[in-house]
Amino acid sequence: MGRPLIGITTNHSDREKEVRLSRYYVEAVAAAGGLPVLLPPVREQEIITDYLERIDGLLLSGGGDIDPLIYGEDPLPENGRLDPLRDNFELELVKRALERELSILGICKGCQVLNIAFGGSLYQDLYRQKSAVLKHVQEAPRWYPTHRVRIEADSHLYRIVRQELIEVNSIHHQAIKEVSPCFKVAAYSADGVIEAIEKKEGAFVLGVQWHPECLWQDSKENFNIFKEFIEQCRE
Repeated sequence: MGRPLIGITTNHSDREKEVRLSRYYVEAVAAAGGLPVLLPPVREQEIITDYLERIDGLLLSGGGDIDPLIYGEDPLPENGRLDPLRDNFELELVKRALERELSILGICKGCQVLNIAFGGSLYQDLYRQKSAVLKHVQEAPRWYPTHRVRIEADSHLYRIVRQELIEVNSIHHQAIKEVSPCFKVAAYSADGVIEAIEKKEGAFVLGVQWHPECLWQDSKENFNIFKEFIEQCRE
């Protein structure tokens, strides 16, 4: 089999009428053996169907905040700029991708989308809603890890990274609060913030709250996440 085709969701700006994606996602997927293709957000169901019929795996990229009305809450003042087109597109895409048993990797916002799509919820702002949290919005370069996460020993993620503690970057003020019943927690940070989730059964579905696409060149543990994702997409 050749390189599996990996669909990567993009950021979308309604104001500038643009779609955008950091090149780090493309480079990490390609280095791990995948063929990256960008999936701009759309409303048309037939285009979503066409996307899913062509790709071998789905990567949900990072981005802005998710509309809290989707998970039954009114917005707090700290809630940032919303992108309803992208939110609705990704939620529909994820649900239909799982129906097709596609492998999925969710990164940062992508991890949160996985949880929300199947009944979970979020902290809209960690610093307002959770006490004694670490610094999760780092002021170091994205390629530099700033805190550690502890991997659950019985998780698929542990089998990927092969160690209990790994160092990660951190660029988020929201995080998973209530975990969807479809998922189990695979990693926490020292303050109890959920840093990774994975599907309990069925296709490979992993969400990580950090940004491994910015770390893979200097971290074999983070590169292994992409390599495992691509291998799962080959099956």
